[in-house]
Amino acid sequence: MSDIREFGPGDYRYLHVPGGPFSGGVAAMPGFALRRVRFARPVPMADGFAFIKAHLEREGRPVTALAACELRSPRAMTMDEFQAFNADYLRTLHAWGCKTDDSNPLARSNLAPITEIPAETMFFAFTYTAPEAGSAGDFLISGKPEVREGPAAERIVGGRDVSLKGLATKARFVMEAMRQRVEALGCDWAGVTAGQVYTVHDLRPILEGVLTDYGVSQLGLAWYPAWPPVIGMEFEVDVRRVRTELVIDAR
Repeated sequence: MSDIREFGPGDYRYLHVPGGPFSGGVAAMPGFALRRVRFARPVPMADGFAFIKAHLEREGRPVTALAACELRSPRAMTMDEFQAFNADYLRTLHAWGCKTDDSNPLARSNLAPITEIPAETMFFAFTYTAPEAGSAGDFLISGKPEVREGPAAERIVGGRDVSLKGLATKARFVMEAMRQRVEALGCDWAGVTAGQVYTVHDLRPILEGVLTDYGVSQLGLAWYPAWPPVIGMEFEVDVRRVRTELVIDAR
């Protein structure tokens, strides 16, 4: 059974991942909406955090209202590198009070582009909660690759098979995980307003099969030619219901 918890300082609930560097997804509490801000051009992570803090202060929101981060990395990492990166990433969030006793409530996606490769980890977008009368049902699900729970040798769904059949198997597993997370948060899958796919492989065969089956192929689905953040993974997705989205030039 999914473990859904409330993060009162942020006015959202989240899908708890024990000891994880981010949650499985977030949903705004009743009376609050999610607002997403994409940087016109990605900015270095430290600059991104500084901009986010100033933006939230201008909006009259506490830094704990930050509910999700979207990042870009120079390359896919080994698991040891990923864990070291997470420790650095969490340092600022924990200093802001964005934590609980045993988990990190924010949602997150991170990927390694194969074009316009950044020289360092960059902020691509962020999402926060804001009061909105009568609002209910906004959510954002963390990026998830084709990885299941279990022994390391058996965790990657479909193994190294990147044939059309293999990619479809991976994609269906990921999309089903997205749907289950949305429902676990008490939200409506039919409310999805946007989705993002991260893979270096041709998306069209998946678009015409799996993604159509899940009713997201005509939502303005964004495909980023990129690797998921950890070496060995091929296909990652995140979805959201966010009705207010801005693009801001942080320079």
